[in-house]
Amino acid sequence: MFCILLVYLLLTAASFWPYETAPIALSAGKEARFVTVGGRTIHYEKTGQGRPLVLVHGFAGSIYTWHRLVPLLADRFTVYALDLPGFGLSDKPSDYAYDMQSQGRLVLGFMDALGLKTAALAGHSMGGIVVSCSAIEAPARVDALVLIEPGFYSSQTPAFLGYLFFPLDRLMARLFYTRAFCRIFLSGSYYDTSLVTDEVIDAYMAPTRTPGALDALVRMFQYSRPKQYDGLTERIDRPTLIVWGENKRNANMPAKLQIAARIKREIRVSRLVSIAESGHYVQEEKPTELARAMGDFLIK
Repeated sequence: MFCILLVYLLLTAASFWPYETAPIALSAGKEARFVTVGGRTIHYEKTGQGRPLVLVHGFAGSIYTWHRLVPLLADRFTVYALDLPGFGLSDKPSDYAYDMQSQGRLVLGFMDALGLKTAALAGHSMGGIVVSCSAIEAPARVDALVLIEPGFYSSQTPAFLGYLFFPLDRLMARLFYTRAFCRIFLSGSYYDTSLVTDEVIDAYMAPTRTPGALDALVRMFQYSRPKQYDGLTERIDRPTLIVWGENKRNANMPAKLQIAARIKREIRVSRLVSIAESGHYVQEEKPTELARAMGDFLIK
């Protein structure tokens, strides 16, 4: 019993070992803007002119994930890219409900705060679920959806994360927010792994060093139990573009394409586009092809 207690105390001490953070101001670029939504400070960037288009990143992502795509859309859209609570440079509360419905309502609140009566919404991975929740909550406010490898029927995070208990949850969060894990995570999600450079890793790591990031991730783990979101796609009634990267090097590609086909069947008004030689991060590997597909779909 003494040995178990000692191990527990050592793990607890390790989980609370000082974690270096840096003020948000050090990471905010010159285009950074902030707005209050539901009492939370939300970081966003606004670029271009034209019809409003809101971009929502996936799990462990941020505004940075759109940096190659936005310039290709800015001549036709006013593009709003935001960091969801818990990510990027937005607030990272440890008492926030990080479920998809809450995040979907946050996106609608973001639109309210900026005076956007309607907009097209695009989401990557987890962000695809988030914007779908927005569209189901308030369909009249969503002109159209773009879902980039949405995670409806495939878990984007390991199932065991939702079952961790203290202090293992904090230790896992610390591991998750290391450069080594980031490199492994991204390399496994790209078709062209040469694109996973030190610069890219630096950009993904920067928000993980902002105040509250670690505690927020621990809180998110509570919402990481496997969810298949059955029935959610069937409730979407907005015109929807579904985009999938076609990575022939991925042994799970046939299963992924089956998921894409299933989503298309379930969303009544939808179009499915596959982009060759791309992994999960289509917007970073094939921004030109993605921008073309989005423009063709959204501008009629």
